[in-house]
Amino acid sequence: MLLVSCANRGIGPQGGPKDTIPPIPLYSDPEIGALNFHGDRIEVTFDEYIQLNNIVGNLMMSPPQQNPPDVKQRGKKLIVQFKDSLHDSTTYTIDFGDAVCDYREKVPLHGFSFYFSTGPEIDTLVHFGHVYNAETLNPIQGILVGIHRDRSDSAFTRLPFLRIAKTDSAGGFRIGNIHPGTYNIYAVDDIGRDYRLTVGEALAFADEPITVSASLSAPIHAHVHTTDSLSHDSLHMDSLLIDSLQADSLQGDSITPDPLLMPVMESHGPMTALFLFKEFQQKLYLQKVNRDVQHQITMLFSSSPDSLPTWRAMRPSEIDSTKSDSAWIDPTPYMHPAFSMHGDTVTIWLTDSIAIAQDSIFLEARYRHSDSVYNLVWYTDTIRAVWRAPKLNAKAKEAQERQNRNRRLELKTNARKGFEMYDTLWISCSTPLSLIPHEAFHLYEHIDTMLKPVPFSIAPYDTLPMKLTILADLQPNGEYDLTIDSAALYDVYGVTHIAAKYTLQVKTPADYSTLRVILKPFEPKARIQLLNGKDEVIRELPATEQGAFFEHLKPDTYYMRLYLDENGDGRWTTGSWEHKRQPERIYYYPDKIQTKSNWDFEQEWDYTAVEQMKSKPKELIKPEKKK
Repeated sequence: MLLVSCANRGIGPQGGPKDTIPPIPLYSDPEIGALNFHGDRIEVTFDEYIQLNNIVGNLMMSPPQQNPPDVKQRGKKLIVQFKDSLHDSTTYTIDFGDAVCDYREKVPLHGFSFYFSTGPEIDTLVHFGHVYNAETLNPIQGILVGIHRDRSDSAFTRLPFLRIAKTDSAGGFRIGNIHPGTYNIYAVDDIGRDYRLTVGEALAFADEPITVSASLSAPIHAHVHTTDSLSHDSLHMDSLLIDSLQADSLQGDSITPDPLLMPVMESHGPMTALFLFKEFQQKLYLQKVNRDVQHQITMLFSSSPDSLPTWRAMRPSEIDSTKSDSAWIDPTPYMHPAFSMHGDTVTIWLTDSIAIAQDSIFLEARYRHSDSVYNLVWYTDTIRAVWRAPKLNAKAKEAQERQNRNRRLELKTNARKGFEMYDTLWISCSTPLSLIPHEAFHLYEHIDTMLKPVPFSIAPYDTLPMKLTILADLQPNGEYDLTIDSAALYDVYGVTHIAAKYTLQVKTPADYSTLRVILKPFEPKARIQLLNGKDEVIRELPATEQGAFFEHLKPDTYYMRLYLDENGDGRWTTGSWEHKRQPERIYYYPDKIQTKSNWDFEQEWDYTAVEQMKSKPKELIKPEKKK
């Protein structure tokens, strides 16, 4: 019998079904909705053992306190210990989000809130809304939304919010327990966790204040109800709940289970849509200095500077007075800088073997960076470029030296069959070029069995030539050969290449489609953007009365949006809190556009026909989280 029982351990009770019911609050001290509360501690008892999940990220107390309360769980109890004193005659709300979970399965009690008042009344009004990315109209999760009774502009930057909420995964927010009145409403990516706007944070503001007022003669009380994150379909749940509760109260029915009591909060007036934007105040600073390759120093900046940096090499004695300069060589004459297209990356190529051999190169760099209020100022810094040689055994070191001796200049090109009609032919290499003889390049067109020379010019692409554009009149359906003579190009290290030949064939107009977009009614400020399935801009044209004409479109699925170029600078402009200017408005075309080869499409678009926030195609909507 023992053997049999040991052999069948899988038989027998395997546990019941998975628990999917969240903890239910049974009672609290003080009672939820308590009036004239002047204590410093709250305890809520649940029907089962609980645990807390990410209480720091979930907890929201309104009005916010400078020092958040200490929240702990002890068995079936949730304990909140206040660190700051409470204001008189104020309704407080503690939103726990999804922090309260059951102990075994971690099933969260969604949207659990506790409220009380330090005065004789409870404020029961609520205001709903959404926060969207101003440039993409995507909803944003985790953004702080708050209101101010102080209507001065400085309140947003000077004072913490009066009442607050956080946006959910659908970008929705619900500010509860509001006293009747008129308020300014804002949103902020509260990086500093100080419940106000500080420099560098994304923000949103409403042009007009909101007015919240009561329409019921007396507050209606209901049992605890918790809700999932807000969505477009759930924003009217409170008013529906009020109706059902009124019916229940007339019939004398009770709602089970019977936990704590809380007031139903009623929303008055339209919901608020806030468009979050980041002011054009990119923090400019030197992120890091790399010397991953012995002959190459890289300086990475956080954004594009308005002026290029300069530098000088520093002697060892400038760094350490005990060191000698006798073995030092100034690397400056052998430093060849290359700047990226936007200037945010500087690559310095070292070409002298003695300079390259130095393990540490110190530079006194002078560059632009942002001060505390985002003004660009010149800054002088000492940077150290250190080369740490990898540890190689003799065999690996020999192989590396052999590879260096046999190195050839690597060339790449975009020449190919199916070359786009609107594209530009280019040649790139992995190291900067020092010699570019035009006569070593040859471009021929295939005409029957003959090769016809084609005139062209060569233009350097960047500061140190590492990419060359071949400018030529390439004909549709034309077939071409681009050849480069052997050992014609040399990089700054004297390395050359083998002979190269590249063939390309240009597409024909029949491979493309065209799209003409006509705005009705016409809006001269509009600029129309053509998008791919990732919501990325492919082309952009100004609206004209004849229509914006997009040529050479590949057969594909496209989407459209437009923005109103209010300042006429030809690009989308973000908002400004200083000038109280909203970001330029975005509108989406509500349907996708499928193009085909050799087809001409014409599309009329009344961008006012569909509500702005309902116009974006569902497949492009990608909820975002705060960064």
